Order: sequence, then C-alpha cells, then structure tokens
Amino acid sequence: MKMTTTMLMRCLYLISHLCICVWGKKHSERLYEFLFQNSSYNKVLIPTVRDNDTLMMNLTFLPRGISEFDEVTGKISIAMGLDIRWIDSSLRWNPLEYGGVSHLVVPEDHVWTPVLTLANPVDRIPVFPEDSFPVRIYANGMMIWIRGGTISITCQPNVRYYPYDQHTCRAKFLTIDRIRNELMLRPGMRSAILDKNEEWDIADLKYHSSFFDVYSCSTFEIKIKRRPEFSILNTCIPIICLGILNACVFLIPPESGERVSFAITVLLSFAVFMTIFSSILPKNSDPVPILSYILMFMMIESGIIVVLTIVGLRIFHRRNDSDCPSKTPCCVTITRCVDKIHACNEDTPLNVSCQQDTERRSETPQRTHSCDRLRIFDLICFYVSLLGFVVLVSSFAILVKTA
Repeated sequence: MKMTTTMLMRCLYLISHLCICVWGKKHSERLYEFLFQNSSYNKVLIPTVRDNDTLMMNLTFLPRGISEFDEVTGKISIAMGLDIRWIDSSLRWNPLEYGGVSHLVVPEDHVWTPVLTLANPVDRIPVFPEDSFPVRIYANGMMIWIRGGTISITCQPNVRYYPYDQHTCRAKFLTIDRIRNELMLRPGMRSAILDKNEEWDIADLKYHSSFFDVYSCSTFEIKIKRRPEFSILNTCIPIICLGILNACVFLIPPESGERVSFAITVLLSFAVFMTIFSSILPKNSDPVPILSYILMFMMIESGIIVVLTIVGLRIFHRRNDSDCPSKTPCCVTITRCVDKIHACNEDTPLNVSCQQDTERRSETPQRTHSCDRLRIFDLICFYVSLLGFVVLVSSFAILVKTA
C-alpha cells in the first residue's frame, strides 16, 4: 500500500512537470488565471454562499506598544497590527490540480476586502488608508489579510491620582460598509511582542465584541499606567521643599528684616509652580487631580503665613498693649495669652537672637518683653504650619495608596 502511494505521488510530480513544459506556465500562473481571469469572480459583492447569509470575520489585534499619549488633549497613538480572516467560497481549488500549490498571495485590490474604520478616531476614520497590504488565499477559501501601522484615537484621561495615574483607552473597529446582519466581527488578540515606552507601562489588555448602532464592533481595550519617577523628581519633591520652607519663615530672626520678603517669595513660588503644574494636565474638571487640591491648600496656607508673619512683627516692634490699634482688639488678647504661656516656657530654644539680646540687656525692658512674646508666637505658628503640611502630604499618600 505504501509503495502504491509513493508511485502515485511520483506520477503526479512527473505529470505536473510535463504540464509546465507543454503549457510553458507555472502552476501559480495557471491558478491565478483560473481564479481571476477565467472565472466570474466579483470583488464588489460580499463573499457569501447565499444572499441572506452572514459572513463571519475574525479580527485579531496585534498590539506592539504605545507610540504617544497626550493627557492634555486626550489623544493616544498605538502601534499595532490587525490579522483579518474570513472564508471566500468563490476562491477555492484542488491543490493536486495545480502542482500542490496550497496558497496564493495577491494584492488587496484583486479580491473583496472589508472597509475597516475607527469609531473614535482623532483625525482619520479609515484604518491605515495610505498603505496597501497583500492578501494570502488558501485552497480552502481562507483569506488572511494582515495590516499594520499606528492608529490615533481619543482617550478620556483620568489624572485624579497623578503622578500614579492609570488610564483606560479603547479602540473600536467596525466595517462601515456592512451592517451586522451582513458581517459579524469576532475579536481576538495576540500580544507576544510589546515595545516599552519611556513614560507609560501597559498594565492590561482586553478585547470584546459589541454593537455600534447597526454595525458589528470589535473593541480593543488597553490600560496604561504612568512611570512616576520623573514626575516625583520634578513635581512632588519641589512641592515638599516649598511646604517645609513655608514653616521655616518663623525661624528667621525678626531683626534681619527678611521675614515678610521670604514669606511672600514662597507664596509667589507656589503660584508660579501651580501655573506650570496646570499646563501639563487636561483642561477639564472631571476629575480634578488630588495634587491640585494639595497645591491650592498649601498656597492658602502660605498666604496665611504671610499674614501671621506681619502680625508677629507687629508684636515684636510694639511697646505695650496700648500700642495695638483699637480696631484690632484681638492683638491685645493674643499678647496677654502669650504672656501667660511665657511664664511656663522660659527655656524655649526658638529665636536665639532674642535670648542673646536679653542676655546683653542692651535694650529696654519693654523691648525684651516683646521679644519673648514673639518667641512664643513663632513657636506656635511654626508647629501649626508644619503640622498642616504633614497632614496634607499624609492625606495625599493615603488616598493614592488606597486607590
């Protein structure tokens, strides 16, 4: 039996070579003429056996990586390919009749191909419109059409937990020339090769089938997360430094005359930094980044510190309670409370310059008493402002961790 099969195969091989010599054409050329020149094949009509049949088409996503993601404009560019497969019953043959040729590769304009479009494009609706990709035809009528390039789609950014933010973007593919009763898309995905991006990591890849109006739709979902190292170095650490400097204004000796200017400089630094920070985030309020709230509260705190610094200097330069303006009775109350606290805090280490002035006894008793009042006032303001800063930073860390 095995010898009979071997002899039969050798005969077919000799006959095929004899046909080449007689006709002067390759088997692939004869096959091409049979399929496209000597047949009634129509590349305009959808390749179904009956008019009411639904063509089942497999659409496999081949993601390669993220080319660009602009969270300000809500645009993401993804490098990917599409493996499109369907059955064309009009393009079938017996390989034994054509020298064992099992497949044929032809240009895409020789056969019927679906018109793939994006449901959420940035600029172009068609998928890879400028490029042409060949179609591979198999003897059983299987058509394989692999396309590739970069698609740009809209993506709603979610920067609530910036710089630890994650975004979910969806690319929706459909065939705009055929409704779902004529053509049904069955999605799939192969993600064996993924290129890394310097700013974003791919956290998850999903796909599912859905409907877009009267069309069959295949949705490719990609979840990305930011690499936070760069943003921490250029955003979070400067904010922490400014917050610490905010409280350190109460450690500056009042005699230097630099307290108010230092406090205003920190306040302006917050304002400038908040302007720069807002330029790298989307121009919308859904959702607002938690870090924006932190910056806003820290800038408000910085403004309050400027006011407290001025009040502290008023305490330092006054002689007695009668020097306070009549419109600000709280000034007298504060100084009296400070006098009571001073009795229990004679060894407070803050404002060393005031202690030195007291030891020298080069000033009047009223001046020394004002200096002691300011020392207690600075102590309270320093710890309160530092505690507020720690609370803000801790709240941000807890919210990000529990997200």
